[in-house]
Amino acid sequence: MQEREARLLSESGDLNKVVIAPTNDNVGWTLKLVAKNGDEQMLNSKRSKEPRVFKTSDASLRCCLRIGVNEASVSLT
Repeated sequence: MQEREARLLSESGDLNKVVIAPTNDNVGWTLKLVAKNGDEQMLNSKRSKEPRVFKTSDASLRCCLRIGVNEASVSLT
């Protein structure tokens, strides 16, 4: 799911929660979006279907604000 689609999901009230988690190789951070119907998707980059990787947790939090999310949980594993 791209940022634009996530913003629409948030505006419609169908976004249940956002989880910020480190990548498997601990190089960056990813966003997992959970919809009210239980559907879980990663935020993707614009040019590929790979999950978008943020260099810092602050950058991922700024993206959450752009999407319209006021609360996000952080998973350290």
